[in-house]
Amino acid sequence: MSDAARTSVLPVRVEFGHCDPAGIVWYPNFYEWFDAASHRLAEQAGVGLHALRAQGFLGLPLMQTGSTYHRPTRFGDEVEVHSRVVAFERRSFRVEHRILCGDELRVEGFELRFLGQPHPDDPQRLRAADLPESFRAAFGFA
Repeated sequence: MSDAARTSVLPVRVEFGHCDPAGIVWYPNFYEWFDAASHRLAEQAGVGLHALRAQGFLGLPLMQTGSTYHRPTRFGDEVEVHSRVVAFERRSFRVEHRILCGDELRVEGFELRFLGQPHPDDPQRLRAADLPESFRAAFGFA
């Protein structure tokens, strides 16, 4: 699978409500966009929430996240969140995000996620499942 096929692009128009009083995006909104972009990427790979739940999984919970802010993003900007899975461990995977306004890099971020399943001792709890080969293959990793 090509690199382009593993990348999802989420367009976002920065609205007034995304911004602080100075008109700059308030940082938690980037994390909301990262989350939406990760779920879009999974859906495009055929392992979105509905498909996962049909297999008995609960979703793709977040373990860790972080960002580096290169340039301010402001009210009225049209940006794109470019997302792709870059690495797998036995029970987790890393999604990297790049927010671009045109060709200008505004924000880089990452998420470390896992495939959640009910805990066998308590269905109210969650645990990380071993990532099946089919899940890895959906993102172009064999």
